[in-house]
Amino acid sequence: MDKTSLVLAVRQQGLCPLCKQALIAGAEYEPDSPREWINWFAASKKMLHKHHFTYGRDGGTDERTNLRLVHSECHRQHHAGDGKRTT
Repeated sequence: MDKTSLVLAVRQQGLCPLCKQALIAGAEYEPDSPREWINWFAASKKMLHKHHFTYGRDGGTDERTNLRLVHSECHRQHHAGDGKRTT
């Protein structure tokens, strides 16, 4: 997990702002070996996306204050529905 993602996760108290669920399921359990840590970090990169609070086309930037860390599925649903999530 890169530094920006880590800062965002801490700022969000480990929760996805779109669904209010834990960003990483099973995060309360630490991997037991270096290989498990590598697998955990690799999986987390696929599960999480950085979402712009204000889109670039609307004047938003890539600054951390404009980013939220969200589940990849929540991100997909958010953009598929123009930001109108029903759940």
